[in-house]
Amino acid sequence: MPRKIKFTKQYKPMGFDNRDDKGSVEARLRAKEHAKEMRQFNKRMKELAAEEAMSHGGSLAR
Repeated sequence: MPRKIKFTKQYKPMGFDNRDDKGSVEARLRAKEHAKEMRQFNKRMKELAAEEAMSHGGSLAR
């Protein structure tokens, strides 16, 4: 039996916004897809930051 997921406001994924379809398969798929897109976006942002730092002759200090 799957556990009911409780989100605090800070960590609430976008797919779980609507109360009427909360817990539905569609909401779960939207949240999963959104998380995948955000991971790709964050990865690309890190790559761009690294490229920019290298083009300025420095290195990324993080």
